[in-house]
Amino acid sequence: MTDTNIREHQVIEHLRSLVEAKTLWGFSLAFVNERKTFLSYDGVMGQIPPYDRLPVKAGLCYDLASLSKVVGTASRIMQLVAEGAFTLDTPVKTLLPGFRHTYITVENLLLHNSGLPAEIAAKQTLTRDNIMERLFQTEPVYEPGTRFIYSDVGYILLGLIIKEGKGVPEKGSLEKSFKTHIFSPLNMAHTSFSVFDTQQCLPTEKTLQRGLICGQVHDSKAWLLGESGSAGLFSTLENMAAFAQAYLQEDPALFPPKIFRMIQETQVFGRTLGWSKEYGSHTLYHTGFTGTSMLIDRNRKEAMVLLTNRIHPARDNQKFLDERKKLNQLWLAQRHSYNPFPYPRGC
Repeated sequence: MTDTNIREHQVIEHLRSLVEAKTLWGFSLAFVNERKTFLSYDGVMGQIPPYDRLPVKAGLCYDLASLSKVVGTASRIMQLVAEGAFTLDTPVKTLLPGFRHTYITVENLLLHNSGLPAEIAAKQTLTRDNIMERLFQTEPVYEPGTRFIYSDVGYILLGLIIKEGKGVPEKGSLEKSFKTHIFSPLNMAHTSFSVFDTQQCLPTEKTLQRGLICGQVHDSKAWLLGESGSAGLFSTLENMAAFAQAYLQEDPALFPPKIFRMIQETQVFGRTLGWSKEYGSHTLYHTGFTGTSMLIDRNRKEAMVLLTNRIHPARDNQKFLDERKKLNQLWLAQRHSYNPFPYPRGC
């Protein structure tokens, strides 16, 4: 057994210990390389009946939260750049005339350095009737390009560019755009803004306003918008592994080679186009608030996808966030030699 396999065993055992300690109720985990995928499941779907008796298994649907930003929004934006619909330097105002800030570009939004704040002000007062008006009223807090602020505002705007941007082809729903240009070409049939079988969906938070959330998007802005560029997609471990593998293979069904090169070569404030590079310039990383993450090591041509519902039944689960950093560092410590998946499937 190689050091690589030992480390992957250690990741699985560490996750199992978190389940035993009730830091998590369960997890779905994938180790992916260019040729193969190993899938592992453990625990139960939740704390609240009947989920406390339902095992985590293949095909379950997770709320991806902000992992939607790279799986859907940033991917489609980069496809449109490749197609020549606009460039990274195109001002957002050119594409969305209702946007007032002349010097913010598409690239600024992708890199989270637009100067726009993380959230729309007074988020608790947003409604389906006022959210769009309040979005366009949001003012930058820094000059574009001068600082990093992880901004949902910016990615909601990117979603609007895809849906209704001036000069953008095939305007319409994000659902249709993502399905046509990303999910169908990559055989991701179970990735969508809607859940077709709520019995196969893991619950997230239990709130006073909405009760136990299951089969509906957890993110409050995405819930109001219906479709959002910042969050809202649901998917399975198997589909997320397919997306990670498309990156490892540099699959032309996703991007032409020049786009993969742009993503690889860009590094601004520790980020590239859509992704974080916080684990090194050779890595791509993104998380979702609900407990999802994808970590790609381009040097080794390997990826790790971890899906959980860590905010079930409540969001105050900081311990898992700390433990996930340890898991990422443990996985990245593997050597470059690779002997794929000697342990039994379902381990």
